[in-house]
Amino acid sequence: MSETQLPQEGEWRAILPNLLTKADFEALSDRLGRVVREEVAQLRTDLANVEARMSVAESETRALRTDLEHTNSMVATQEADIASLTTWVDDLDLRISGVREGDPAEHIPDILKRLFTQVLGGQQIPRLGLVRAHRALRPMPAPEEQPRDIICCLENYQLKEDILRTVRRMGTIRFESQTISIYQDLSRYTLKARRALRPVTSALQQAGIPYRWGYPFSLSARHGPDQLVVRRPSDLPGFLRAMGIPLLQIPDWLARSFLQPPPGPQQPRRPEQGPQRLQQQRRRDWNLGPARREQEY
Repeated sequence: MSETQLPQEGEWRAILPNLLTKADFEALSDRLGRVVREEVAQLRTDLANVEARMSVAESETRALRTDLEHTNSMVATQEADIASLTTWVDDLDLRISGVREGDPAEHIPDILKRLFTQVLGGQQIPRLGLVRAHRALRPMPAPEEQPRDIICCLENYQLKEDILRTVRRMGTIRFESQTISIYQDLSRYTLKARRALRPVTSALQQAGIPYRWGYPFSLSARHGPDQLVVRRPSDLPGFLRAMGIPLLQIPDWLARSFLQPPPGPQQPRRPEQGPQRLQQQRRRDWNLGPARREQEY
């Protein structure tokens, strides 16, 4: 049969039984719809499982974040406690400025005993109780430069307070033809914390409110019959409200970044000599011979 020739009636009758009927199309449509519905139901089940797993993961993430924040808070509290203890120990030191150089280190306790005896008006000190006493850790100054300070720590806290109380009234001291100053040797943390609270102390001074520093580190002032104390940054808002001072932006002096010392200058590192480099150096030295080794080294 040619392409342009139409089938005859008998041929149509033979073809028609093989064509799809309406029932066939309906069955095919039902089967296709059933397959699509099953796939969509499976996708919905998978999506529900994914959502459930995501919800569990989000809950675990929130719990981990809460635990991490709690851990960071505990670490910050412990670091603050360690810094407070270190500050309390360091702030027990006295710093004596103006004592001339030249005396051996073993004579420093005798010098300090004579000095403190003079400061206390000739009161005899039966036992000085020095925990340590040394010059400031810096190079020996030139003769025309200021001598290095002497730093000492006394076992007797009351003796230290008596010396400081007397020195505050006297100011500078003339001791064995020298002008001496005695003051408390504050730790780095205490100095940084006091510097951070400088706007607060300035506001207290402007308001005519007396204040005092405490040890371990604290700032206290009297408001009527009440004595208010600031030990942590969280104490500051209530302290300022009670004193009638506007809220000030004060850095957190217990923050980890605040407590860490500034990075020092980077020193260039010499390249390390490995075993092969050392072996080559020994072989080279041996090949030089004794005479040439002495000349070169």
